[in-house]
Amino acid sequence: MVRPDTALGQSKKIDSLDILLKVHSNEGNARALVLYDLAVIKMRTDISKSFEHVEEIISFQDKITKKNIVANAYRVKAILQYFTSKFPEALASLNNALKIDNALKNNTGVGKDLSTIGLIYMAQSKFPEALRSYLAALTKLDPIKDELDIAATNSNIGTIYNEMGNLTQAMDNYQKSYLIHKKHKNYINQVNTLTNIATVHFKKNDLNEAIRYSKLSLKLADSIADLGAIARESGNLSGYYANQMQPNLSLTYGLKAIELNKKLNNERSLGFNYINVSSAYYKSGNYQQAKSYGHNALNIGKKLDINEIKRDASLGLSEVYEALKIPDSSLFYHKQFFKFADSIGSNKKKTEITRMGIQYEFDKKELSYQQNQLLSDEQLKQQKLQLALNYAELQKGLQFRDLQAIQLQNEKLQSDEKEKQLLIARNNEKLQASKVNELSQQQKLNKLELKQLWLYGILALVILMSVLIYFLNIYRIRRLKFKNELQEHQYQLSESELKAIRSQMNPHFIFNVLNSIEAYVMDNEKRKASRLIQKFASLSRLILENSTKSLVTGDKEWKALNLYTELEAMRYDNAFTYTFSVEENIELKTLYLPPMLIQPLIENAILHGLIIDPKAEAHLAVTIKRKEDKICITVEDNGVGIENAANKNVTGGIKEISMGLVSIKERIDMINKQQSGKLATFAIGPGANQRGTIAIICLPFSIRTPGSKENT
Repeated sequence: MVRPDTALGQSKKIDSLDILLKVHSNEGNARALVLYDLAVIKMRTDISKSFEHVEEIISFQDKITKKNIVANAYRVKAILQYFTSKFPEALASLNNALKIDNALKNNTGVGKDLSTIGLIYMAQSKFPEALRSYLAALTKLDPIKDELDIAATNSNIGTIYNEMGNLTQAMDNYQKSYLIHKKHKNYINQVNTLTNIATVHFKKNDLNEAIRYSKLSLKLADSIADLGAIARESGNLSGYYANQMQPNLSLTYGLKAIELNKKLNNERSLGFNYINVSSAYYKSGNYQQAKSYGHNALNIGKKLDINEIKRDASLGLSEVYEALKIPDSSLFYHKQFFKFADSIGSNKKKTEITRMGIQYEFDKKELSYQQNQLLSDEQLKQQKLQLALNYAELQKGLQFRDLQAIQLQNEKLQSDEKEKQLLIARNNEKLQASKVNELSQQQKLNKLELKQLWLYGILALVILMSVLIYFLNIYRIRRLKFKNELQEHQYQLSESELKAIRSQMNPHFIFNVLNSIEAYVMDNEKRKASRLIQKFASLSRLILENSTKSLVTGDKEWKALNLYTELEAMRYDNAFTYTFSVEENIELKTLYLPPMLIQPLIENAILHGLIIDPKAEAHLAVTIKRKEDKICITVEDNGVGIENAANKNVTGGIKEISMGLVSIKERIDMINKQQSGKLATFAIGPGANQRGTIAIICLPFSIRTPGSKENT
């Protein structure tokens, strides 16, 4: 399929040119240029329209003052006639273009005309004539300005070598040309060169490589909407697949090529398409269809007088008649095959082509030698002139030597004076720099004082906000308790206890964080203090939001736990590491959890497991996994362990642990009272290898209600 952006770009360009055509309604240079651009852009998609535009230019050529436009129009007309297999007419058009370009002494135009003439001869299997035109074109084209045209011409010369059986030289020409086309991003010539490389691989019986390069060519032609190239490459793939004994693929590509070439009226390509489809039918055992397509190809070859088509069609018909057990016809077409093959690749033609190639290389070297000789003579003349000039300069130097001595003495006196002035200027600069430095120090001091004022202000604001959050939290709890007294006794008791537990935010933790912020500020660690303030503000906001809800989304609760753990880690100078992981098949945004249910376990793990007896590898791991119809949250540490915490010298440690565990168990009981199916569970005990502590809370999927609203 054609790339949409390419088709859209071409359509927009055509629309723009159509508008310009209406603007330039008078016959002349401006209208001719617009018509030429339209002809070029349509020549590979709409040949008939392209013909119309070119013919209109030629119709008023007498009114065109820039005759190179007329020459270009004749050249485009010849290419269109080549596409439609009108070879004599194409040569006539090119002769008109050649006359104009010769009169204008336009070497680039002459080179393009000769190269296109070579293309017409090559299409008729007249390879010596084609090579003669190509070599003549190369003498006219400029190596720098016309690099692309030279590359295209050398690629066509490679095709002549290809037809004569010199595959090594052909491949060398193709590859060098392809690099130049790729450098200039000339996609049309890249398509043609990839096609030629594929044919060399085909003749070397490397069908896989031939198909690979042919598909690269087809893909690139598809991307630039070159219908002619698409048709040609589809036909080539048909032939390759036929030789690879894949007749079905061969027919698919071959019939597609026939359909496109009929639309383009390209009889020459149709001849080759009929040969490939005939071969595909022959290899699939359908000899009648093979014979029909073979005769169609032979008729086109005779009509256009193209020996390549007549040769390949005769060989195919010979094989078909042999399969049909008609030996006389098979022998007849076999003789015809040798006849046409000899006319294309005779030793005489090969010798003539080789001779022309050698002569061209000799002439090129001779011209280079003459140019170098002329350059040497010119350089010798310049050297003589330079010697004379040097002598005159020497005399002049002797005449002014004494004057220079006087000037030198004068300059020495001036230099001494400048040194004195420079010393004075340096002293002034040092004085000025000293003043600037003093002013800069004062500005820095002012900025530092201003930053300190801002920092104290922010700290006071955070403390005030924390206190307000704390008292606002207490106020909301009281209001919720008052509302819940109006509901049923059991629901009132359970909801009251649940909200009381989840709304808790340990005041001791708040003031410890604030103390840590103050310590960072006092130690002038502004970034740490700022980061701690941001984290604490985010945690306070989340706790405030979640405190009024029975269930919150998993991502909010997970974020709150992360922030709390990160604050504790910062508060204890990163005395422990931590990880939070969620199983891949769990989407936190659609998971609803009771808020602040997991936080006491994390707090116990840090305060009573990891911090009691600090060690380098202290680590806390919090995970959420799905187990059958439950969501399980695991809090695991490698601290002293729940059984050993009692032996550590920590005031109130075991009591605080037990109070936290009791509150969790009470909330689990409340959740279970509200569930009719699976029940929530809570377990805590020693970790792996009796190290640390592991606590697991499993909640039923009834807690996970993505479609429900959060309770407030």
